[in-house]
Amino acid sequence: MKIFIKALLPFSLLCIFSVCSADEIYSKNHKANELYKQGKYDEALKLYEDALLLSPSDEKLKMNHGSTLYRLGEYDKAEESYNGALTIKDKKARSDAHYNMGNILYKKAEQIQNQDLQGAQNNLKSALQHYIESLDLSPDNIDAKWNLQLTHQKIKQLEQQQQQQQNQQNKDNKDDKSKQNENNQQQNNEQKEDQQEQQDNKEEQKDKNQQQQQQQQQQQQQSEMKESEEQQKEMKKEDARRLLELYADDADSLNKPTKKKAKVRQPEQDW
Repeated sequence: MKIFIKALLPFSLLCIFSVCSADEIYSKNHKANELYKQGKYDEALKLYEDALLLSPSDEKLKMNHGSTLYRLGEYDKAEESYNGALTIKDKKARSDAHYNMGNILYKKAEQIQNQDLQGAQNNLKSALQHYIESLDLSPDNIDAKWNLQLTHQKIKQLEQQQQQQQNQQNKDNKDDKSKQNENNQQQNNEQKEDQQEQQDNKEEQKDKNQQQQQQQQQQQQQSEMKESEEQQKEMKKEDARRLLELYADDADSLNKPTKKKAKVRQPEQDW
């Protein structure tokens, strides 16, 4: 893509303060023009700035100053310098000012398009308007027509790129949302499994506790039964002992045989 810039013209400068000042301004501007043609932009810039200190409102100096900044890649400062030259009365110079302003904005768009796609589009749209302004003032400006077409194509290209990025972002957001939903579902399932496991553990512990209680109850019952049997045995032994003590004195008589009494015969009845 080719971008033209009509920036450096040895404009004739008018005397503003005195003949001496005008001569000095003209001399600095002329030397700066020569340095600009040689590609010595840093040295040219210094002379243009010195000249602007003597004539800060000179619009043609501002244009030359802005063109040098453009060559140095300082597009923001170049734009600022050219903004002060867009109202120049000379029609041809004003056409060149709009043309160069379009070039500056185009370069700014290229500089930021990878970081700020929307900002790049805004700069290109502004550049488009400046090319149109330049053609309104100079309809035969072929360079302005060429750059106008290139800028229009570039705008369409960035719009398509922005749409693709938006589509990709929407897809990524959708995928992220789907993945997040899957993660949430997995977390929910894991939580449910954990809760079920905890519930199973509680039930298992509850069953163990019940079994322990039943065992304890059975042991207690067995212990009570055994104790009761022991008590009954002790009671039987005690009863037997008491009976023995009760009948101890009659033991001999109980063991002796009883004597039969003689049967007395009754006298017969006398009839």
